[in-house]
Amino acid sequence: GGSCPAMNALTDYEDNGPFTVQATSPGQVDFWVPAVPSGCKVPVIHLANGTGACADYAPFLQRMATQGFLATCFQDAHTGAGNDGIAAFHAALTMFPALADKKLGSVGHGEGGQGAFVTLQLAEAMWGSTMVYAGFAMSPESGLGSQPDAGTWQQVYAEIKSPIFMLAGGGMPGNNGDGIVSEAWVMQGYDATSPSEEAYLWTANGATYSPPPDQLGEDVAVPWFRWKLLGDAKACTFFKAMPASDPTWT
Repeated sequence: GGSCPAMNALTDYEDNGPFTVQATSPGQVDFWVPAVPSGCKVPVIHLANGTGACADYAPFLQRMATQGFLATCFQDAHTGAGNDGIAAFHAALTMFPALADKKLGSVGHGEGGQGAFVTLQLAEAMWGSTMVYAGFAMSPESGLGSQPDAGTWQQVYAEIKSPIFMLAGGGMPGNNGDGIVSEAWVMQGYDATSPSEEAYLWTANGATYSPPPDQLGEDVAVPWFRWKLLGDAKACTFFKAMPASDPTWT
């Protein structure tokens, strides 16, 4: 971590964190801004929404902000091309220069799950080693909706270098995942990553597609991003233990 002692001290990953949050919408990008101590810099999280609106993911974004992340969501019905996330990262870095650290977490759901991974690859290409990155997608619908400007989604996924994590819904009749996105569909995204890519795929038993799995996403996103963006060793241990300790996860 290094840049915010108050945030580095957090160890409760499955509840709201200690920071109060101000939600603000100055333009197309909605922000959830944590009130961290003066001088603290925090990671920036962008959530690419599915076919719904940013408001559908407000619980997720609120939780991330209470845990000390500058959370953002670009209001767009079609987020799969990844450009919204880049615009949101630019907005966060420009509007909150004293708060936004050079650590970017790209999140998405449904069509926005693909958008999250495309945003991640675009960010890597844009900022290179000046930033730290990680990705997380809930029931990513790879290949559905708006597509990358350059190359197929498979080609883009194969270029990702930063760690990524994806969640599939499970335990529904006919093994159709969350009822809309099958586990096999999520696995297509996993299989498209480079063989050298650090990628995780977990099934969340009982996860629904609509309403989106905000609670499940919150519980896993906090330790995941604390591990990958802040180098939190305790969060790493917690994340890796979740499938063994909680029957929700396989």
